[in-house]
Amino acid sequence: MKRIVTLLAVCLFAFSFAAAQVNMPKIHYNQNTDASDETYDDSDDEYEEGDDGSDIFFDYGMHLPGDQYIRLSLGSSYPLNFPDASSVLHGESQLKIGGQGSIGYHSFITSQIALGVDLGFGFNVTIGSHSFNTVPIVITGTYEPSLGKFSFPLTMGIGFAWESYNGKNYFPGLVLKPQVGAHYRISENWSVGLDTAYMFLPQFNSLHHSGEENKYGHFWLVDLCARYMF
Repeated sequence: MKRIVTLLAVCLFAFSFAAAQVNMPKIHYNQNTDASDETYDDSDDEYEEGDDGSDIFFDYGMHLPGDQYIRLSLGSSYPLNFPDASSVLHGESQLKIGGQGSIGYHSFITSQIALGVDLGFGFNVTIGSHSFNTVPIVITGTYEPSLGKFSFPLTMGIGFAWESYNGKNYFPGLVLKPQVGAHYRISENWSVGLDTAYMFLPQFNSLHHSGEENKYGHFWLVDLCARYMF
């Protein structure tokens, strides 16, 4: 009799466990988001349950609070006022088209807002074959709406820079850097895109040495960007 009771108890436990597994929500990872999909929600929620509560859908094109990413970029730097923007295209600019790159760490505090910091390096060669070098460190705030697997980061950055030219250094220099971009999520962890930014680098020389002239550098930056998300 005890064996029969024990066998019934084991069967009842196994049946209950199997039923619980069937009724547990399942997670589906969507690589594409379609506005016509029944699981798409205009409220931009990252997770969506089915009508019967049996499924949970997650879109790789969206972000969650706490998501982080490493940003890598490499591109070109166009001086706009040495003496003017058109002189760069005509080859008459005092500063030639240069290069620039950066690496940064960023973290989402909401599904669309991220805070971070970027460390960069840039150079532009002068008509005298000297190099104007910059090492900006920029603290950033980013608002990033998304549409399917595309995202459009809008970033404002402020920080300081080390600047050097012909053996002379200027530190700390102010940096203001608004930036916009368009990125495509190619996998769960990687996205690639194109960013463009305006960088303002003023030198307040009169504050350090009376009689010297203040200088204001205006640069247009275009770069290719890759982001590793985790």
